[in-house]
Amino acid sequence: MAALIGASATFITALLQLLLNARRQAVERAAGKPASRKTGNWLAIFALMLAAAVAGYAFSEYQVYRDREDSRLLRQEMQTRLRDIGEAAVRLERAGLQRGDESETQARLAAERRRGAEGVAAIIALPPCTQGACSEANALQASVCATIPAAATVTEVQLYTQSVDAQQSWADAKVQLGQDAGAAKFVDAVQERVQSDGKEVCQRFLYWGSQKGCMARLLVKYTP
Repeated sequence: MAALIGASATFITALLQLLLNARRQAVERAAGKPASRKTGNWLAIFALMLAAAVAGYAFSEYQVYRDREDSRLLRQEMQTRLRDIGEAAVRLERAGLQRGDESETQARLAAERRRGAEGVAAIIALPPCTQGACSEANALQASVCATIPAAATVTEVQLYTQSVDAQQSWADAKVQLGQDAGAAKFVDAVQERVQSDGKEVCQRFLYWGSQKGCMARLLVKYTP
């Protein structure tokens, strides 16, 4: 459409100029003056008009083609830039997720290290002996077990025992393996049992007191 409009405008302009030139020559003949021949013969002028129209059409078509080519190149450039931006966004997202995963892993590991350094505790309570003759031979038996991560390494096991109504802190109730703590005793070696949710660290406890109940506490420290 742009090419046709350009060619039509060129053709109409040339035609108007030709009509004006013919009217001027008619006026000169009516006045008895020799007609001007600056425009050449009609056939040559018409040929020039057609040539001008074709040239105008060709130039307009060239302009349109160049505009289309520029638009195509611009679209290609935009598509390339958008693709680059998309790929950069994906890389940034992956890098962010990776850093987030690494940070989360480091945070979990640091928390597990603190937990292992502080230790995991377990407490049980046993009632008093109700048999006539209470002794270590017929003592109540139970295992005190604390659960730690399956891959953890036990670094220390601390043992505590006191009566159920004791007012002292656990720090003042620490005992050693095999120590008789008033009709109460931890015996045997520490046992480790792997479970589905971690690893149990257990210590066997005996109690044969007849006056009141007794509590036993196990504190396990470890490294992840």
